[in-house]
Amino acid sequence: MKIYIVILFIIYITGCSGITVEKDIKPEPNDWVMAGGSPAQHNFSKYVLNPPLNIMWEYNIEGGVGPAGITASDAVVFVNALQGDLFTFDVLSGGKIGALKSLGKDCSTAPLIMGNNIIFTFAGDKKTSAASYNITSGKFNWQKRFGDIQTSPILFENYIYFNTIAGKFYKIDPATGRKQWVYNSKSQVHSTCAVSGNIAVFGTDKGAIIAVNISDGKELWRFESGQPVISTPLIFHDNVYIGCNDSIYYSLSIKEGKANWKLNLHSKIISGSAIDGSGNFITGCVDGSVYSISQDGTINWKFETKGVITSSPVVSGNNVYVSSYDSYIYTLNVSTGRLVWKSPMLENKVKTQPVIWREFLFAAADEIVYCFTSKTVNNNDGK
Repeated sequence: MKIYIVILFIIYITGCSGITVEKDIKPEPNDWVMAGGSPAQHNFSKYVLNPPLNIMWEYNIEGGVGPAGITASDAVVFVNALQGDLFTFDVLSGGKIGALKSLGKDCSTAPLIMGNNIIFTFAGDKKTSAASYNITSGKFNWQKRFGDIQTSPILFENYIYFNTIAGKFYKIDPATGRKQWVYNSKSQVHSTCAVSGNIAVFGTDKGAIIAVNISDGKELWRFESGQPVISTPLIFHDNVYIGCNDSIYYSLSIKEGKANWKLNLHSKIISGSAIDGSGNFITGCVDGSVYSISQDGTINWKFETKGVITSSPVVSGNNVYVSSYDSYIYTLNVSTGRLVWKSPMLENKVKTQPVIWREFLFAAADEIVYCFTSKTVNNNDGK
């Protein structure tokens, strides 16, 4: 990895009522700019981060962070907080750049980074539930009301996709917020979509897994699981991989929606999945178990944490990083499931997916945001 040198000039906003940076945000292809790290929700980081890791800095934002509340690009970390605030931090110093206050009562989704424009979705505000904010001008590009949203905005080929809690699935223009089409699933939805080719897939609280044609917003197929589907699907090689509240992990054909196989993991599955370099799928369960599953539905290995897992794992090189309610972040070998490293016990439950940017890992334990690094940390200055 090349030595990374950055000079970031930051304008701090008095009272934390806004966010303004003096330099342009220039995302690189490997940056974590949306939930899942990619439209297909592979949860695979192209930055290779090897443990052991050290805590570089931490910051108490005085409000919890959802399962997918963090993104990072160009030495800036973006964190959505459950109380409805968007926080930004300088990676190298841990200094707060600023915050947008009172976006809504529930901002449990991941902010989408589109250069200087940040897109976020939220619930609990009667006037607005999605917005675009420019961090160089410190002004909103647009603010729209689509209905309460608890799914993250996903960018695919210059358009954004998300579901509302009420079950409406939108395709919008990120420049204007203008609706291109809307599809009604007629069920509550808490499952962030995965998008690949011409198809978007998501689950519903009534137990359906639905595929929609992104060209016209028409339903292509639906698969009934019988139990709520909160998990985020992963699309890989013309198949959809997703876990459900019925404890079943499914492989479905993306063209027809028919089950290739199903695997009982004996615990509810709320988190999404990650794919490793060999094409195996790694997912966590509510009972704290982590599984590696091959493309034919065979379990490769199982690892047990001591806490609930609700956020998606993240693969980096030969390792997978997993957050657990037992207050640890675990690093497992993707081939064997062997424990490679785990963090010090953090102050609270770790509900948020780890996000990797270069030699740094970000996660949140309830209201505390942590930055870990593979570099040596000088305890005297925290850098």
